[in-house]
Amino acid sequence: MHLRPPDRESHGQSLVELALVLPALMLMLLSILQIGFLLNTQVGLTNAAREAARNASSIIVVSKSDATPAATTYYARLTDASTGFLKRNVSGYDPSRLVEAGTPRTSVCYYSIVDASSAPAIMARVEVEYSHSLFVPLLSAILDGFDGNSDGGLRLGAVETIRVGNGVLTTTDIGDINAMTCQP
Repeated sequence: MHLRPPDRESHGQSLVELALVLPALMLMLLSILQIGFLLNTQVGLTNAAREAARNASSIIVVSKSDATPAATTYYARLTDASTGFLKRNVSGYDPSRLVEAGTPRTSVCYYSIVDASSAPAIMARVEVEYSHSLFVPLLSAILDGFDGNSDGGLRLGAVETIRVGNGVLTTTDIGDINAMTCQP
């Protein structure tokens, strides 16, 4: 059996093929990493909103004068840069990326409903909007416009609503979902 020497013409072929395929492979790998970071942040936002809503529903709120300080307190607990619900639940949380103006925005609200038994009830609603930064340039150019803002990030959000654990109410002055008492 004779082994023939490799063709001299094919010596650089593998290197050229690698040079052609490597950019596409790197873009795919970085895109998978970026999407993983986005999903991780989305889970953290959902957990923070749930935790804040559970906490906000545990205090008695029966009027607008109760709702305003309660919303202020739980908004501060949600957004505190060192110990807040967002800091504890979102990896790499950056308070400057929190959306606090416009619609939708990060807020803690209370509003009233009429439940299935025709009795008034109070609901606590926590909405979190966060602009997660994008680090893959080509992917950033594609995803940055999806949320309508060209800010180098993709806006992610979570909303949680839970009934406040009040006793039986006969009336409330907080307002319905169209006239919520919110902070900020």
